[in-house]
Amino acid sequence: MAGLERVHRIFYSKLLAHPWLKEFFKGVPRPHLEAQQSEFMAGLFGGPKIYGGRPPAAAHVHMFITEEVFFTRHILLEEALDEANIRADLKERWLDHDMGMKNALVKKDISECEGRYKLEPIIAVKKPR
Repeated sequence: MAGLERVHRIFYSKLLAHPWLKEFFKGVPRPHLEAQQSEFMAGLFGGPKIYGGRPPAAAHVHMFITEEVFFTRHILLEEALDEANIRADLKERWLDHDMGMKNALVKKDISECEGRYKLEPIIAVKKPR
């Protein structure tokens, strides 16, 4: 877990400093983001299955995540893995897991989005110039 948490501290530092992607996380406490991501990845890597949140598609159904948003985030993840000195084989496996979630997250049109609960707004963030 310590390795996962180290990567996610670096990763969310990058996401929350990014001029575009940070807007997807407004109002969500950073410790919550990091903990959920670490718990989710622990389960994928065969560790304890302690993640109690929604599956990726349901957790992100309210976000208009385009391919460009997804790949921008994916590059930041790769940078975080490098900065955390993750072994090459684990880095490759991690990035493969991440790419495996692309179809569950990416939407071609905002009409594919809906609130996770009644009256939840859709998060659609315009790319800054």
